[in-house]
Formats: sequence, C-alpha cells, structure tokens
Amino acid sequence: MRKQAALEAVLFDMDGVIIDSEPLWSKAEQQLLARRNLRYSPQLKTVMMGLDSSEAVGFLIKHYDLKESVSDVVEERNQLIAGLFRQFLRPMPHALQLLRSVRDSQIKTGLASSSPKELVDLALGRLNITRLFDLILSGDQVARGKPAPDIYLTAARKLGVSHESCLVIEDAPHGVAAAKAAGMCCLAISTSASEPELAAADRVVGDFDEVNLQTLQELMQRAQVE
Repeated sequence: MRKQAALEAVLFDMDGVIIDSEPLWSKAEQQLLARRNLRYSPQLKTVMMGLDSSEAVGFLIKHYDLKESVSDVVEERNQLIAGLFRQFLRPMPHALQLLRSVRDSQIKTGLASSSPKELVDLALGRLNITRLFDLILSGDQVARGKPAPDIYLTAARKLGVSHESCLVIEDAPHGVAAAKAAGMCCLAISTSASEPELAAADRVVGDFDEVNLQTLQELMQRAQVE
C-alpha cells in the first residue's frame, strides 16, 4: 500500500489569495483601455486571472485589436497597478492569520505568483510580510506561466519537498489547473471566480475564516485517498 505523504509545504498564489488585488487589476485594465477610448468588459476577468503579464496583455491586445507591442503594454499596465498597490493594497481577510499559523507549525511556505517580480516585491514589502515565506517565485522566473505546472513544480524543487507533499491555495481557474497539473492538492477560494469555475480544486471555500491548519492537513489526507 502506498504511504501517504505528509503536508510539508503550503504554496500560496498572491493576487486574490494573499492580497486583495483582483479589483485593482480590473481598475488598472479599465484605466489602460480608457486611455485608448475603449471600454473594459468584466467578462475578461476570469479569462485573464492567473495568467502571467505577457499572456494577459497578449489576450487584451488580440481581443481589442490593439496595434501595440506586448512589452510596451505590459510596462504601462505594471505602472498602473503599481500605483494602485501603493494607494489601496490590503491583505485578503484572514489570509495572513492562516499564513502565520502554517509557518508557526514548521511547515514550509512558498509564494508562487503569476505577477512579475517587481510587483510581487512591492506587494509583499507594502504589507511587510516578505519574511513569512521560505520561497518567493514570480511569473517571470519560470519558462511557462499558469495553467502550466512550472511554477509549482519549481517551488517544490527549490523547497526540497515532493510535489505530493505540497498543498496549493489558489483563486483562479488557471492557477487551479496549474496546481493539479503539478500533481498537488489544491484549495481554492471563490472570492474572484465562482465555485463552478474552480471545481477542479480538491475543495472550494468562500473565505479563509473557514480554513485553518487542521483543515489543510485533513484536505491533504482526503485528496490522497480519493
């Protein structure tokens, strides 16, 4: 009989999981498009959530038929979101309590974000939580962005743990797909996408006040049995 892997690492997405930034990303994209006399469509949000910057901007360029380079629009979009981070950034409710409880239990903590390193560093610095992570990975540090599994497999390797012993916390369908493609247990929070859109996760919750360390350990055990 195969031995069950113990929970050795929890890997957190950043946007919509650690920081309450999905509304800020939508606002940045509204501002970006308004400069071009275009109207932002909320239906784009789910499609773009979890993609790295180049893929997300590439989608916008194609959708709106913009005659601009991906790199120029990425830079402008990053400048807009950075300004919003400096003004309005706050943590997701109850997220930091969960993060601290995981770290206090000697389980390794990793951040695996599709956002570029400059924005990850800005966000974590603003909230003064960089030290709470054993590893920080950004979307520009791996070959393929989510929904490819690269960022989560890289995180496990750098932390020195097996993929079977990792649990991922995500809020986007692309992120859930990346976690499952990496062979990891996945908890999703439905604050940015709907529960049906996150159905591939092992469990979906509406708020982190429903989750504690014991919840994560039990989910890990159940996922390995099923």
